[in-house]
Amino acid sequence: MKALMIMTTVTMLTASPLLAQERQGEDPRGYVAALGGFATSLGTSGNTTGDLRFEGGVRIAPHVMVTATLGRFADLQPDLQPTLSSTTASLAGQGIIVTGSGSLPAWYGTGGVRAEIPAGSHVLPYVLAGVGIARLNPSPSYIYSGGIMPGGFTFSAGDDVTTTLITTGSVATLTPSTAPMFTLGGGVQVPAGPRVAIDVGYRYSRINADTTLNALSLNANGLTFGIGYRF
Repeated sequence: MKALMIMTTVTMLTASPLLAQERQGEDPRGYVAALGGFATSLGTSGNTTGDLRFEGGVRIAPHVMVTATLGRFADLQPDLQPTLSSTTASLAGQGIIVTGSGSLPAWYGTGGVRAEIPAGSHVLPYVLAGVGIARLNPSPSYIYSGGIMPGGFTFSAGDDVTTTLITTGSVATLTPSTAPMFTLGGGVQVPAGPRVAIDVGYRYSRINADTTLNALSLNANGLTFGIGYRF
């Protein structure tokens, strides 16, 4: 962490000529950026997941751009947990004891607006907002602990019985679904070369998840780090 802070400080102190070089010309027509980081659920579970995104924008006014983002959350597991808990409780009532787990990756796309704030020669702050949709792809998993399985199948503790439970109709198949989302955030760009900048940003995301997974919306805070090119 100390080394990262030293590197960031040195980069910012040496960035002034690079940013000044860009500002002598026309306000860039747009930008593209690749970013990666993490997002943490604001729910009681506090789940943390990876967040990968690609962004781009086109200038529509001085220091204002219309943007598009394509990204992926690696695992929004808290949004799957209510379904897992309900299913395992229902199976327990039938004498089938299993442990539920799984993953919920999600691709998402948003469009919005980004406003840059000329604030000095070392960094270029910005704020943004966007709306779009998330594609949720649940993958539940049920591990056998005990009880009599449907169809007379015999399993040992620790076996994955997901396929058997689905084919026998004991649990419902969870299909991919879409849900609306919006995001708010901001960050700073630190020049690393002519037209090239290191991007450090914060994002708040809210996904109004499919009610078959969770009746509550998923809220997450995230940090992203990446590199962008201003053209």
